[in-house]
Amino acid sequence: MYISFFIGSMVRGGAERVIQLLANHFVQSGWKVDIVLLLSNEVNSRQFPLDKNIHIIDLSGDRSSYKKNAVSWLRAVRKYVKNNKPDCIVSFIGRINALVLTAVLGLNIPIIVSERNDPRHDGRSKIMLTYCNLIYHRARLIVFQTEYESRCFAKSLKHKSIVIPNPVSVEQINGSETERNLICTAGRLATQKNHLMLIDSMKLLKEKIPTIKCEIYGDGPEKQLLQQRIEELQLGHTVSLAGQKTDVHKWIAKSQVFVLTSEYEGQSNALIEAMMLGKPVITTDYPGADEVVQNNISGLIVPRGDVKALADAVLLLLENKVLYDKLRKGALIKAQEYKSDIVLGKWEKAIINHLSDVSGI
Repeated sequence: MYISFFIGSMVRGGAERVIQLLANHFVQSGWKVDIVLLLSNEVNSRQFPLDKNIHIIDLSGDRSSYKKNAVSWLRAVRKYVKNNKPDCIVSFIGRINALVLTAVLGLNIPIIVSERNDPRHDGRSKIMLTYCNLIYHRARLIVFQTEYESRCFAKSLKHKSIVIPNPVSVEQINGSETERNLICTAGRLATQKNHLMLIDSMKLLKEKIPTIKCEIYGDGPEKQLLQQRIEELQLGHTVSLAGQKTDVHKWIAKSQVFVLTSEYEGQSNALIEAMMLGKPVITTDYPGADEVVQNNISGLIVPRGDVKALADAVLLLLENKVLYDKLRKGALIKAQEYKSDIVLGKWEKAIINHLSDVSGI
């Protein structure tokens, strides 16, 4: 069998992790596997190690504009598919999904598309969202990460939609001691993650717990803005922008509490990794958050942008050992749903079932 995965690049992200795991699995099962890159011919081999028999296909163009590249991408994708004739295509991320489905119209190849973010907040225009609702009828299957994501699309797509969360795995950290009063988060330093909310809450928390510390793992366009806020609030010895970590779970393991302050998410791997490590977690109430964290059972949920509510929640966890232990245990139980072998099994079943519809395997 021959399967092709379509993605922008293989640099960072949850979608890239899924592709890496699936591609390695299928090539080791004797399949021919391509990964087709449309945005950038980059593979972070340290973060996403790939089997040497996987073929990387570069169809990337000028990075400056999706619109400028659209016509050349359509031609390149169609040419690639006609020449190579894969048995199945699996495409990730909204705009790429729409492009791939359009490019292969009439070629009768089963296509599975996967949405990887909140479609109402990920920057796609209303026109693009409307087009996705139309062209997704051409897909054999649509994979969402959450029920919330699936509800953002037309009800007429429901019969060909399933929910498969991100596969997450963490190494067991032996001998790692939790650092008292250490709070952490991990995520791109971008507006979506709203790290300013966490920094502002640390100002309130420092008044109650002078020894409190906060480490923010990640990099991105808001780094300078966040550093300025840290300095303005005189939190230089309290909050640290700790940079990008390839083994971020090892750093999360040191913390006492993990916090996610996002305005929106597809699904946060860092949040689930923290839960797998048995860390009590606090998250904002972005759409779909309650599918991962059950308030007062596997974590705490606070309103987006509410700095005081966040500070109060952190303080509650640090001072209430009974609640702390309850949420730690609840997080461990909930996180089992996201174990890689379970999730990849769902993906494999979905792909095989929809191949069998046309190939008789």
